[in-house]
Amino acid sequence: MHTAPEAGHAFSWTGEFADPVLEDAYLRTSWSEMHSRLRALMVGIYVFVSWAVFDFLTIGFGWPFVLLTCARVCALGATLMALKFYRSLDDRRAFLICAGITQAIVCVVAPISLMLGQVQFAAALLSIVVILFAFYVGLPTRLSVNMTLSSGLSLGFVAVTPFLTDVSLITILEIALLFGVVNAIGAELVRATNRLRRDGFLTLVRQQELYDQLKREVEVRQEAEQAMRATEESFQSIFYAAPLPISLVDPSTFRVMQANMAALTLFGIEDNEADGFDVREFFDEEDLPARLDRLVLGGRGGAPVEFRLKRRDGTIIWALVSAALVHFQGRRALLIGIQDVTARHKEAEALREARDQATAASRSKSEFLANMSHELRTPLNAIIGFSEALERELFGPVGNPRYREYAEDIHDSGVHLLSLINDILDLSKIEAGHFKLHEDETDLDHIVAAATRIVRHRAQQANIAIECRLPEPALMIVADERALKQVLINLVSNAVKFSPDGSLVVVEAQVTAHSLRISVADKGVGIAPEDIPRALTPFTQLDGSLSRTHEGTGLGLPLAKHLTELHDGSLSIESEVDAGTTVYVDLPLSRLVGSVAPKQVTL
Repeated sequence: MHTAPEAGHAFSWTGEFADPVLEDAYLRTSWSEMHSRLRALMVGIYVFVSWAVFDFLTIGFGWPFVLLTCARVCALGATLMALKFYRSLDDRRAFLICAGITQAIVCVVAPISLMLGQVQFAAALLSIVVILFAFYVGLPTRLSVNMTLSSGLSLGFVAVTPFLTDVSLITILEIALLFGVVNAIGAELVRATNRLRRDGFLTLVRQQELYDQLKREVEVRQEAEQAMRATEESFQSIFYAAPLPISLVDPSTFRVMQANMAALTLFGIEDNEADGFDVREFFDEEDLPARLDRLVLGGRGGAPVEFRLKRRDGTIIWALVSAALVHFQGRRALLIGIQDVTARHKEAEALREARDQATAASRSKSEFLANMSHELRTPLNAIIGFSEALERELFGPVGNPRYREYAEDIHDSGVHLLSLINDILDLSKIEAGHFKLHEDETDLDHIVAAATRIVRHRAQQANIAIECRLPEPALMIVADERALKQVLINLVSNAVKFSPDGSLVVVEAQVTAHSLRISVADKGVGIAPEDIPRALTPFTQLDGSLSRTHEGTGLGLPLAKHLTELHDGSLSIESEVDAGTTVYVDLPLSRLVGSVAPKQVTL
């Protein structure tokens, strides 16, 4: 659709559109009118052809008559051809050429016919004026073509005027002036008509645009209304079918506008009581107004708020309440969603109570172990000291050698019990987070030597060799010497305890790309892969012939693991049944003080 051109630049001097695209659109629209105008001139064309009768009466039959008659017939043929064969818009150019040919023939034949027929001057002048106005008003040719042919006709008539009547030069000039006025009036008439017709076309264009715009707006509004109705219907369906309790509430009065069945069931309300009640009566909160304001202001972006609610029968429930402002049936409403979390709230309360009980039990355990450490260590130290005095016969011989053996057994049992108590206390402190490391720079060789020296006596009794393979020069590390020595004592002791007679236990340390790795390997009974997690559980004894014949509390590996983790390291086990076990202690490289190269030490 074309829009109207700007004022002052809309038309050319002929009254046509200056914009060729707009002019083409107008001509396409007015094509039927152009056909009708030319068809209306057919009466005049027939009169023009019939004028041949007067030519025959005045000039007789001869070559002039034949030529004039043929020209008149050609004018009629051109007009009929334009009307009969050039009816479509694509034939517009040929149509206008035929109309121009008709006009040109009339311009040539008319003055010649008047001159040869000796028509009275007044009748001839009137005929030419009529023809000129027919040209300007009836023919749909362009104004430039029309003015050219009409001017030619006027000059031709002025030229033949001396042959029609005896006139003076002044009269001829007057006649020429008359034709000039007629042509000027005709041209202005065509220009004004062109503007009026095109203004009407622009008006129709604007009206069509307004109509299309209005139609689109109406269609958009209808679609919006249909979408709104469909949305409301969908909302209603989803609203009532939703499994979670939801309701629509007036935000100014907090009165219920609608509520689904899940909400009514949650609060124990009958369907006929659903409309109009105040939702605030179901909230069991002290600072309810402030919390409700926060819930409403939160809108869509607010997180759900937990409220304590009260059902119609007085039962207390806990729920997460979320709210969003929506438009419902032309007014603002608060869409409230409720999630019943009473069960979760009860579980949380139960977990808190269990945690408090566990904390109290842990505190009681810690106090018990602290008291027992004093109560048990005091008599055990006395037992160990007195048995050692008896064993060494510090105050003289005891007489019977069996007493000395008994004293040795009492001493070993006391030392074992003291070690067991120390392990239990250390593990309890670690689990409670009360075990503190006392870190300092220390020599790894010294720690390994001290640990193997403690278990060397037991290894010699079982004919088991202990081999140490340590880096050279000696590694300096930052660690708690006592804790790391305890780790190695537990690992080497386990390796000796579960190794067959005459076997070898290897203690090795090496620096890898990621850690300082200390390993203790034996060729003993081994552990099944599925039993490794159980071996790291406190107080767990694994099945096996060797494990049943040797004493143990199941604290060695768990305590070594926890002490390693306190040093930011990790303890891992690789084992195969009847093939042996290797325990790895990996410490961070950040605990190293210097660089090393491997060496081997055998004890």
